[in-house]
Amino acid sequence: MAIWAALLALIAGYVDAICYWCVGPAFAANMTGNLVWVGIAAAGAEWRRALSIGSVILAFLLGIVAARLLVRAHRSPRTAFLVEAVLIALAATGELGAAAIPLLAAAMALQNEAGVHGVVAVNVAFITGDLQQFGERLVAETVPSERAPTDNRGRVILVILAFYAAGAAVGTWASGLAASALLGPAAVLALGAALPPRWTRLSPSKG
Repeated sequence: MAIWAALLALIAGYVDAICYWCVGPAFAANMTGNLVWVGIAAAGAEWRRALSIGSVILAFLLGIVAARLLVRAHRSPRTAFLVEAVLIALAATGELGAAAIPLLAAAMALQNEAGVHGVVAVNVAFITGDLQQFGERLVAETVPSERAPTDNRGRVILVILAFYAAGAAVGTWASGLAASALLGPAAVLALGAALPPRWTRLSPSKG
């Protein structure tokens, strides 16, 4: 599962960078950053921009709801990843303009929710919560009064952080291709979701 988590984090960082450089400035996965942009725009009375970025946050929320319903219905993250691939492919056409941002935000929400409930129990599309979990685990593993964790989640979180940053770097380099640079992650997601379960080990969801 660590391999899948790393791949999904790589895709998230990549898509976030492409969205920011080619469509934004706004993020597809980083809603904390987007909320800051909403506040900055509102302070400057840039109401159209504030509403535009606010719609990205709403799209992310709707993506979470959709992913949760899909995972519950199919007991697997595969369908959510296929829908995500379709959304990213639509954005890759370059015909949507600024409308591609909420579409990509919904795709990243689908990825994160499906990843959390079907791949590994940490975020794979944004990292703030992962940093919190990692800090808590450091205390649990080093302070004698705390019960030490028995799983490898701390190492998985470090892998996710590294691959998210790597994805953002690669996405920045690929931004010269404009929206068409999104075809890569769309293809990878579609292929991964279509592979037989014994090859991907994408487990049925438990929740």
